[in-house]
Amino acid sequence: MKYNHDEAIQGATEIFWQQGFHGTKMRDLQTKLDMRPGSIYAGFGSKENLFKLVIDCYVQQSVRVLDSHKDNITSPLEALKSFVLGQIFVDGDIRNCRMCLLVKTLSEAENSHQELTKLARSGLVTMQKKFTELFIEARNMNLIAQDCDCIKLGKWLQMQIMGLIIYAKGLGNPEEVNLMIEDIFSNIPTDST
Repeated sequence: MKYNHDEAIQGATEIFWQQGFHGTKMRDLQTKLDMRPGSIYAGFGSKENLFKLVIDCYVQQSVRVLDSHKDNITSPLEALKSFVLGQIFVDGDIRNCRMCLLVKTLSEAENSHQELTKLARSGLVTMQKKFTELFIEARNMNLIAQDCDCIKLGKWLQMQIMGLIIYAKGLGNPEEVNLMIEDIFSNIPTDST
């Protein structure tokens, strides 16, 4: 039976995101991907290898989304803000917000799968670097203070996104979360004083 590789990765992403690595059984993957166990093993080698592909694709897709915001918005700060809004208001609705797959993987696999933990950390570093690049661009355009530590800002923004997602999923309402996002971006230093 032939399968579409990209569709299989997308389906696996959904089930792993919902149930986590440990919570997802081969039977769940069989059902979601409409593949027999032998086909899954032949195509991906193992559940762990499939999960690694899912993480890689997730990071690549996140980078593409951030790049598309950057390409469509002239201000790097507005591109970052648009990206954050898109992470919280998925398809325009806060109820569609989901925990970052990388953070979820770290919290689940930290003590049991060091290789998956390492991969998730690497993905987070990749996103941090993308945020940092946009902060450097903003600094070069004199949109933020020249003495800003852009690496620190990249890490800070990543932490803000993680916190916002948790808050939005548990307690937030759209108006409060929008105000919090505005506060995040209004607290970026714009001059050296």
